[in-house]
Amino acid sequence: MVIAMKFASDFRRAAREALVGKWGIALAVSLVAVLLGGYSGGLGFNTPINTDFFASNNSPLWVENLHQRLVSMGNLSATVFPLSLVMFILGGAVQLGHNLFYVKLMRSEGPAFETLFSRFSIFGRALGLRLFMALFIFLWSLLFVIPGIIAAYRYRMAPYLMAEHPEMGVREAMDESKRMTPGYKSRWFCLDLSFIGWGILCVFTLGIGFLWLNPYVSAASAAFYRDILAERVGGQDPDNYAYGGPERI
Repeated sequence: MVIAMKFASDFRRAAREALVGKWGIALAVSLVAVLLGGYSGGLGFNTPINTDFFASNNSPLWVENLHQRLVSMGNLSATVFPLSLVMFILGGAVQLGHNLFYVKLMRSEGPAFETLFSRFSIFGRALGLRLFMALFIFLWSLLFVIPGIIAAYRYRMAPYLMAEHPEMGVREAMDESKRMTPGYKSRWFCLDLSFIGWGILCVFTLGIGFLWLNPYVSAASAAFYRDILAERVGGQDPDNYAYGGPERI
């Protein structure tokens, strides 16, 4: 069966259609996901963090200025690192719930806000998946930037797969993503890249625009994920995909 290739504009249109009448709950879900470290949109479309300590100081004493900046950066690191660690740990389960919310949204199931926390039942595996993905992507990034980016898209489906199939193990989800993404990584990257213009505009709104961009990106990514599943099951309903255990890999 010949399947017509879809383009970034097709997934963005599908996302807009799915978000009609759902912007309020989608905005709330993505905002909480960002705050808890579980946002899973493309190219890091998160609300910017205030970095006022980089601003120039009017004092002519550049040595004092440098010292003050170093002290400020040290104080910030002492505060931010524990918070970032907590967000990383909680974010694994939140990311799965965030992905599941948008997959259900693209199915027109009208997911509830509580979907965001529905995968805390597999908290350990969700954290394990996040750790292993971070490790593999980091190791590939040591070679160069491009291999790291490729690795990120190679395992991009893993959180979606585990979100929909909580019985999956960490390596099973990663291996299944690796098996299914050949031929799709560059297309998914192009989809993310197509939001760059919106991202730049959001910067000029002092980050407020990201509140609306994040749900838009998340819905389009979920649409792309479902399109991969549809093509893997021969152009049928993507819900016909059923994980059959590690023997599939």
